[in-house]
Amino acid sequence: MYDGRLKMKRLSTVVRSVVCCAAVVSVGAVALPKQIGATTTQSFVQSTVEDFEEGEVTGTLVTPPGQVEPGFQSKRFAVDSAFLWSSAISTDGKTAFFGGGDPGRVFAVDSAGGTPKLLAELPEPWITALVVQSPEVLLAATTPGAKLYSISIKSGKWKEVAHLDTEHIWSLVYDQSTHLTYAATGVTGKVVLIDAQFKVKVLWSADDQHLVSLASDGHGGLLAGSAEKAILFRISANGQARALADFESQEVRAIATVGEQIYVAVNNFEGGESDDKSSTKEKGAKGIALVTGGNSPAAPGKLPRPGAPKAKGAVYKIDSDGSIESVLTLSQGYFTSLLADKAGNVFAAAGSEGKVYRIDPQRNTSLVLDLPERQALTLLPSSLATGFLVGSGDAGAVFAVGPAAAAQAGYLSKVFDGTRFAKWGQLRYGSNSALSLETRSGNTAKPDATWSAWASLAAPSFAANQGEGRIASVAARYLQYRLNLPMKAVLRDVSVAYRPQNLRARISDLTFADPPSPSTEKREHSTLLKLRFKVENADNDSLSYRLSYKREADKLWRSMVPTDEPVTKAEYDWATDTVPDGNYIVRAVVSDAPSVSQNDALDFTFISAPVLVDNGRPTFSNLTSAAPTISGRAVDTASAISAIDFQVDGGSWHAASPTDGLLDQKDEAFSFRLPQLPAGDHAVAIRSFDAANNLGVVHLMVNIKAP
Repeated sequence: MYDGRLKMKRLSTVVRSVVCCAAVVSVGAVALPKQIGATTTQSFVQSTVEDFEEGEVTGTLVTPPGQVEPGFQSKRFAVDSAFLWSSAISTDGKTAFFGGGDPGRVFAVDSAGGTPKLLAELPEPWITALVVQSPEVLLAATTPGAKLYSISIKSGKWKEVAHLDTEHIWSLVYDQSTHLTYAATGVTGKVVLIDAQFKVKVLWSADDQHLVSLASDGHGGLLAGSAEKAILFRISANGQARALADFESQEVRAIATVGEQIYVAVNNFEGGESDDKSSTKEKGAKGIALVTGGNSPAAPGKLPRPGAPKAKGAVYKIDSDGSIESVLTLSQGYFTSLLADKAGNVFAAAGSEGKVYRIDPQRNTSLVLDLPERQALTLLPSSLATGFLVGSGDAGAVFAVGPAAAAQAGYLSKVFDGTRFAKWGQLRYGSNSALSLETRSGNTAKPDATWSAWASLAAPSFAANQGEGRIASVAARYLQYRLNLPMKAVLRDVSVAYRPQNLRARISDLTFADPPSPSTEKREHSTLLKLRFKVENADNDSLSYRLSYKREADKLWRSMVPTDEPVTKAEYDWATDTVPDGNYIVRAVVSDAPSVSQNDALDFTFISAPVLVDNGRPTFSNLTSAAPTISGRAVDTASAISAIDFQVDGGSWHAASPTDGLLDQKDEAFSFRLPQLPAGDHAVAIRSFDAANNLGVVHLMVNIKAP
């Protein structure tokens, strides 16, 4: 067939206060999935067609530019068939006929709505097309085998009247003036003419595998749509054809005319496989979901199924001058049937989501029907002035559709997600009359028995086309509203105010600049200690930080920031030049006060591991010179000695060896032997670095005796 535990990093006992090098990464606020902004009062707003189509319409329709108004109601009549694929209306318009499968049965039903009655069951599994020949006779086409049957409308008795030399008959047109029947066929795309005596001849052959749609052009000719090339043809009574449009798709599925205008439903499939593994594949089919090669048809009621194609559909309007305009598209899904009414509206049925759309003469589109079944497959006019009938798949049923009464015109909104526990406030709506809205709330994404009962708005009011009321439903993560629309009432927009629960921002990590490497060639010291915070901020709130410090043994906290202005970034450079050397603890308090009211603001306090502040220079003691050997001690009060070097007469620096072979203490003994020097005085410089890159230097004069 066609077819959302805190980590405290323990620092080493020494951390340098240095200018940030390339290896230091500023962590800042964590990039979280964007949910909502700051925890203030927010609103869900519905004002477009797309907004309202996310809800459920019952006896209402969604129309441009974005409003809900009373529309159509439907009544379902089940049939004993997997799907209803084809349909026809009696000459007096009072009886509708539907053909389905699997098995191939024909049903008759009052066109105003009623219980379908089985009229006939044919040998083939699928009734692909129906046409009324006279008040007494119905013609039915079947597949596989491309047979044509004559069925008595009164008794249901049938007989085979023609057997076409092809696999399928996809569409039928009967001309009352000439008593000729036209059939569109496949796997070889042809228009076949069948006269009153059921003699068959080919009127025209297309250069395509299938002709899947056929309609009268109102001037004695035919309109035919093909697959797989998706070309629309106009065919004259003498078999001359002209291509009207060649679409970048795979099938022209349905045709309807409004005066001189032509509407066509065009579909493009991808990713599916044809049910025929032989003939269609050999002919180069590109995923068109149809039955070929004599196989039994796959019931559409079985969707979804393995290999089912993905599809995109569109309805185009072709004017008498040949200009083409897209008037309705489906980004996911395909169209199955078109129906034009006397007012110039065109209805389009979708075979994927069970929806029926309306295109008005001004080219505005609206969703008018959303079936519980997933497939709306065929449309027929109803004896009701503004009604129509729908045959469905998944499962087979007839829906009688007519104008909705006031009590039956309802709208159920989508479920609004506050992203977390939320307090719900004022609901406002735009309308031409006062409406009665009800809401319910709960903490499960799909409403169930745990949700609150429906409750009317508290203190409702209406003035100047604007209504509002307080949402009486209890605080919860999710909310939904519903309403009934009086006749001629229109819902234009809705806004729902809410405030999500405020979530506390947390500092999960505090890091400092990396300690220096002893092998660093260029050693620099800075009194700036760079603090970087890792922050969990689920609200995406604007945050502020209060920073303070104290010695490990002290009780008094001192402000790190010299002004009263809060820190607003997750980083701070602490100037430690006025702070005595020693181990300090940093306290960071993060607050969402910039985003919320004072009463709702939440704080979180993070205490760092001890960090060493070391700005003191190393010193030297016990220096002795017994040329050519010099010895002494390098001493620092805060951190370990990391390097001892010497220089002679302003030359290159050379490393001096610690006496114990290791540079790992605050007090390091060292000695070194001068290189061979000429007799006389020489200037020797000795320098020492501590772990914070503080530099201490001492100078000696050494006299070398002549040999």
